[in-house]
Amino acid sequence: MTIDARNPEGKALSPADRSRMIGEALRQAARVSRFSNPNKSTIRTIRTQRRRDIVTPLLFLFLFVLPSLASAVFFGLYLSDRYVTEARFALRPAIGGAEKATPDSVGTTSSIPAQMIAQDSMIVGEYIKSRTMVETLERTVPLRKMFSRDDIDHYSRFDPEKPIEKLVRYWTERVKVSVESSGLIEVAVNAFDPDDSLTLSRAVLAESERLVNQLTERARTDALAESEREMKRAEARLTKLHVAVRDLRNRDGVLDAQKANDTNLKMVAEIRSQRIGLAVKLSLLQRDLRDDSRSIQDLKAQIAQLDETIARIEREAANQDPEQRRVLSATLTKFEELDAERKTAEKYYAATIAARERSRMIADRQIEFFSMIVEPVKAESAQQPRRTLFIAISIAVSALAFGLSVLIRKALT
Repeated sequence: MTIDARNPEGKALSPADRSRMIGEALRQAARVSRFSNPNKSTIRTIRTQRRRDIVTPLLFLFLFVLPSLASAVFFGLYLSDRYVTEARFALRPAIGGAEKATPDSVGTTSSIPAQMIAQDSMIVGEYIKSRTMVETLERTVPLRKMFSRDDIDHYSRFDPEKPIEKLVRYWTERVKVSVESSGLIEVAVNAFDPDDSLTLSRAVLAESERLVNQLTERARTDALAESEREMKRAEARLTKLHVAVRDLRNRDGVLDAQKANDTNLKMVAEIRSQRIGLAVKLSLLQRDLRDDSRSIQDLKAQIAQLDETIARIEREAANQDPEQRRVLSATLTKFEELDAERKTAEKYYAATIAARERSRMIADRQIEFFSMIVEPVKAESAQQPRRTLFIAISIAVSALAFGLSVLIRKALT
C-alpha cells in the first residue's frame, strides 16, 4: 500500500522532507517500544551498570591475578632448590646396663638408668640446634660460605658479615631434629647443594657422637667419684669408732669389758661351787664333831671368806658405789653401745667397698652407645621448597580473598 504524503498546502513532499518524516516516525516507534517492554529496559540498565562497574575487575586483578602470578614466580622460579639429607640414630645402653641400674645399699648407682638415656636423647636434640654446635661446625666446615654463595636466591641467602647470633637463628631453619618417644632421633639437614647437605649431616652426627661419649664418660667418672667419697666417709666413721673403743679400754683399765664380765661371772660360779663343796663338808663334819672344833671353825672361816668375795664381785658389777670409776657394769654398757655401732660401721664400710668396685668396673667400659640406624646419603633431587603446594595454597588464598571482598562489597551496597 502506497501513502501519498503532502504538505499542508497540498503539494507533494520533496525527497528530503519525506526522509525527515520517516526518521521521526521511526524514533517515535522505538520510544513506544522501549516503554512498552520493561524486561528489555532492565537488561539495558544492568548492562549499563556493568559497563560503569570498574571496582570488581580491579579487585579481581589485585586480589587474585597479581598475587597468584607473584606466588607462581616466587615459588616456581625465584626460590633456590634445597637438598635434604636425613639420618636417624639412637642412644642404646650396654647389655647388662640399664636393666641393672638400681641404686645399691649405699645410695650409689652402679649402672646408667633408662631415664638418663632419655635425658641424653633430649640433650643431643637440643645441642644440634645450639650455638655450640654452630661454632663447632664453623671450625670444621665452611658453614658461612655454604649458605652465602651467589647462586642462592637473595631471600634464602645468608649474609656472612652477620654475627653468630644471626647464624644460629639461620641454622635452626636449615636443620630439623625430632626425638621420638622410643628414643629414635631423626636429623634432617637442608642445604643448597647436595654435597654441602651431606657434609653438614656427617659433621652433625660426628659432633653428636662426641657429645654422647662425653656425657657417658662424665657419668661414669661422677659415679666412681661418688663411690670413693662415700667409702672415705665410711672409713673415717669406722676409724673414729675404733679410736673411741680403744680410749674406753685405756681409760677404764679394762682390756675388754665383755671378756672382763665373762671372767667375773665365771669366777663367781667357781667360788659358789667351792662354797657349796665346803658347806657339804661342814655339814658332814658337824655330825661327828663339835662346833668349837678346829676343823669346823676353819671351814666356817673359809665359807665366810668366799661369801665376802662373792658379795664384793657382785657389788662392783652392780656399781653400788657412785665414786668408783672402775665399775664393771658401767663400762660394759658403754662398751656394748660402741661395739654395736662399730659392727654397723664395719658392714657399711664393706658395702661401700663393694659399690666402689662396681663403679670402677663400670667406669672401665662404655655403658651407652651411639647407634646409627639410617646413614646419611647424598640427595639426588631437591625436596624443598614444595613449589606446587605453596603455589596452590597461594592461589586458594587469593581466590578466597577476592570472593570475600565481592561479598562484602555487595553487602555494603
